[in-house]
Amino acid sequence: MSDFIDIKNYLPHQLKAQLNPAQVEKEFGLQKATLKYWREITKDSGTLRGPLFFNDGNVNLYQRKIVIDFVNKRMFSGSETSETSETRETEETQNKSKIKKFRKKS
Repeated sequence: MSDFIDIKNYLPHQLKAQLNPAQVEKEFGLQKATLKYWREITKDSGTLRGPLFFNDGNVNLYQRKIVIDFVNKRMFSGSETSETSETRETEETQNKSKIKKFRKKS
């Protein structure tokens, strides 16, 4: 099961829709305060933090497709790690073997 947001579930006009921070929070779980913090850092540093946004005075909008892409790129998936139960067991066995060898030398 994938936790990624499937862009195919949206119609073209839905992907182009502009969302305000409250809508982004409700739909994607990115808190309004976090979005605000990212916008402030972006303005201060000149380097984009968070999803790309449109700002006109006090109005901040996010295109749904851009938010989906942002979330999908930063979402952690357990399948992305090379560690499995087998590699953990192998590593534990190797560590125990090293401890035994060390104790024998002492």
